[in-house]
Amino acid sequence: MGALVRDSCVVVPPYTRAKGRIVVSKGGGRFGRHGRLGLRFDSLEVRPGRWAAISGVLDTLEYAKPGTLTDSGLVSSGKTSVVGVGKRLVPAGVAAAVDLAAAPVALLGGYALVRRGPPVRIIAGEIGGIRLTEPLDLVDDGRCEPVSAHRELADLPALPQFVPRTENRAGTVLGDPFNVLLLGTASAVDSAFARAGWVRAQKPSVLAVTKEVTAAIASRPAISAPVSTQYFESRPQDLAYVLPGPNARIRHHIRIWLLDSLSLVWIGAANKDIGVIFKPWEPQATHRIDSHIDRERDRIVHDLEASGCADLVDYTTLPGAVTQARNTSGQKIVSDGRTAVVRLRPCGPSPVAVP
Repeated sequence: MGALVRDSCVVVPPYTRAKGRIVVSKGGGRFGRHGRLGLRFDSLEVRPGRWAAISGVLDTLEYAKPGTLTDSGLVSSGKTSVVGVGKRLVPAGVAAAVDLAAAPVALLGGYALVRRGPPVRIIAGEIGGIRLTEPLDLVDDGRCEPVSAHRELADLPALPQFVPRTENRAGTVLGDPFNVLLLGTASAVDSAFARAGWVRAQKPSVLAVTKEVTAAIASRPAISAPVSTQYFESRPQDLAYVLPGPNARIRHHIRIWLLDSLSLVWIGAANKDIGVIFKPWEPQATHRIDSHIDRERDRIVHDLEASGCADLVDYTTLPGAVTQARNTSGQKIVSDGRTAVVRLRPCGPSPVAVP
């Protein structure tokens, strides 16, 4: 996501393509054996059309559980286990002891014993890191592409006075801090997020919420599930985008409001859902968020820049910005207090797919 710089020259630009090969590919096997996937990377596009040889393996993966990614770059869907011995067959013995229908229970336990384990899944938009196993050796062609400086904030239009946080419907409780400021038209916002792989969140409805709850119970992704409504100056969000995770409980998302219709300034609050909080006294479940919201801010900046539809102007601190707070559901929020200023522009050519 970042440029490799040496002596103020960009050696490898950001958002380059890497090629590699699959060295291990095993799906889930009988007796609960989990899937395995091994990737090795052998070339990197250091300039458009110019590839350099590398030797690297997968080092990090956003949704990989602890212990499932080895030093050799092999990712597993979990530890190999024989499903059913301790959990599914014991009930059959208990059933026989109390003279219940033991045969059907034992049959179900035997099915659990031989069923296949889960495969490995790497979903679109999942962030991973490559670790080089040999030094990167690049031929010096004598050219120097200097590090591009961000534009001065003098380009930023004058902003109206506002509290840089969302609020509940009554306006009595402050919520998420605004951490992304977008400059451009509504169509430019939509095009940039679409090119980056994000999808527009659905409007809340009985059907949409039912689908989300079903996906959460079944541990499936909810592609365009609605986000809860938050308010800014008594207005619900104008736009909302999500990047689905491995299931409905985990996802990236941002809520966006139009701040200035003349200057086409949009303000957004971005954070990442990492779980669900159920409260018996509340009719609707609340997502648990990653308290370090700066990670989601920077993720969105990287995605929009990589889409070719936006440029980071700079980071600024809005009047009234906070570094620690609680949102409308009482969850802790930690930030450096800065807001990313992103200028949208017409999208370039569509990225070329590489097998």
